[in-house]
Amino acid sequence: MEKLYVLYDPRCELCCRLKNWILAQRSWIGLAVVEQGSEKAKRLFPELDRIATNEDLAVISDEGAVYLNDRAWIMVMYAMVEYREWAARLTHPLLMPLARQAFAALSKNRHWLSKMLSAEDPEAIAGELRRVELEPCALPAGNAPVSTVREYLL
Repeated sequence: MEKLYVLYDPRCELCCRLKNWILAQRSWIGLAVVEQGSEKAKRLFPELDRIATNEDLAVISDEGAVYLNDRAWIMVMYAMVEYREWAARLTHPLLMPLARQAFAALSKNRHWLSKMLSAEDPEAIAGELRRVELEPCALPAGNAPVSTVREYLL
């Protein structure tokens, strides 16, 4: 695998900021960003609408593998020099639920986050963030001992 295509929502401020951040990172695997629903995206990936919706984060390798949502974000991290180790950690069975839940929380609130990112008053943003309620992460059945969890967090 030499290249990953990251499809992003150009109407989402959070997505656009993440796109710019991705492009500024050093990577082991080439990263190309493509606007979802654009002519380029339709030309490159004509079958994508059968697999993913416009609400999904989609990453497609030059070999044709398709990664969606939390797995897509982990693949982007895996491609980056500074974040490959984090990608490996997040795929561990103890941490994958955390990765899924974090991605779901961000994705579900991305339009609200976009609005906050474009707001000019930091105090208004802080006030809104204080009101956000997060669900606790669920560990897999047979919860692992704390020492096992620590090994993967260090």
